[in-house]
Amino acid sequence: MAFMKSAILVCVTAVLTVYLPQLWIKTRPIITSGTVEPGFEPVAKLFRKNFENGVEYPSGGSAFSVYYKGSKVVDIWGGYADSEAGRPWKEDTISTFFSTTKGMAALCIAILVDRGLLDYDKTVASYWPEFAQNGKEKVTLRMLVNHQAGLSYTSEKVTLELMEDQDALGELLARSPPAWEPGTAHGYHAITFGLYLSQVVRRADPKHRTLGQFFKQEIAEPFGIDFFIGLPLESFHRNARLMGNANSVLLSLLRGLSSPLNRQLMLAMATGKSDMSKILEVGWETVDGSVLMRPETLALEQPSAYGVGTARAIATVYGILANGGRTKEGKKLLSDNIIKKIISEAQIDGSIDRTLGLPTVNNLGFLIDEYEGSAQFGHPGSGGMQGRADPQKKIGLSYLSSYNSEFGFGDDPRFTSLQAATHKCIEELEAKRP
Repeated sequence: MAFMKSAILVCVTAVLTVYLPQLWIKTRPIITSGTVEPGFEPVAKLFRKNFENGVEYPSGGSAFSVYYKGSKVVDIWGGYADSEAGRPWKEDTISTFFSTTKGMAALCIAILVDRGLLDYDKTVASYWPEFAQNGKEKVTLRMLVNHQAGLSYTSEKVTLELMEDQDALGELLARSPPAWEPGTAHGYHAITFGLYLSQVVRRADPKHRTLGQFFKQEIAEPFGIDFFIGLPLESFHRNARLMGNANSVLLSLLRGLSSPLNRQLMLAMATGKSDMSKILEVGWETVDGSVLMRPETLALEQPSAYGVGTARAIATVYGILANGGRTKEGKKLLSDNIIKKIISEAQIDGSIDRTLGLPTVNNLGFLIDEYEGSAQFGHPGSGGMQGRADPQKKIGLSYLSSYNSEFGFGDDPRFTSLQAATHKCIEELEAKRP
């Protein structure tokens, strides 16, 4: 009897410990804030409604920002940066963008090409001689940024300790053989993309900076972009606590079976038509959600996944790119000629990505997509993160959340609902103009 009482007490205590905090989180007041320009009020209303009707998760916080024709028109945030501590999401709250970081890595390469320091059609080995090992002699920079180099995973494990030593990391990447003949197929370089690009930047940049340092000094500081590839320890206090599925890629996919894209990836993995399991096997230590709340981890440069910043920052960058590569005041970030090539030179042939098991279109490091007949480029991130540019309509937007949902292909309803509302507002504004 005494044992039964003890067992019941333990069970009750466990239930109360697990579920009472969640109940408190769900009953906390809904907090949203920010600004919108006249005509975009429906976006802010929908953002709050998403928190009220469960589209947004009560245990997380989010932010959404839009630039239109060079001007900021939406800058809103809500929820909690740390729901357990009751810390609200604020204007300067930052969080991990995961693979949306790849778009910023691709931008660094594009800027170096713009300056004549890199050429997409030259071999990687022409800048990095040690790279020409084990069948990689003819790999061009274009193949690398377009996920066609066959380097979606390495022959040896990539660890956090290794990422602290750029020279040792470079040696591992240089000797790793391709998984398929470069240029014959494409497969998402989920973990290795930014690591390889940073090694290229170190050699092409006259100052021999890493990609994170280049981004900071050539993009973030000159253009006021609150985004880091290698988060300074003194900025970690602004970082949101990750919630949701950040700790399990498999759990995220299983919970996201309502997404046709997730179902396709799961099928590809189950039938051996996806390299995702191999990618995770050699690099899991570096993307395990449990390590991404450590300041020392985010301080490392992983330009594939460790980018940390605000939605406003990513929207600002894509807003500039959508505006011909210049700010509203005329300050140049990237030549319009290269921006046009991102979309115009993309090969839309329906070919299947070897990693994802899905037909994807990549060009110059950006994912190419379309919305209501208008071509866009940018990059989604695991858990629903998003950043994209629409040069035709001159829109740059970004979505960020501390709650990692099961939607990682740009089909997260939190983002898609806000995107639709934004486009509707712009259509109505344009219709009113003479």
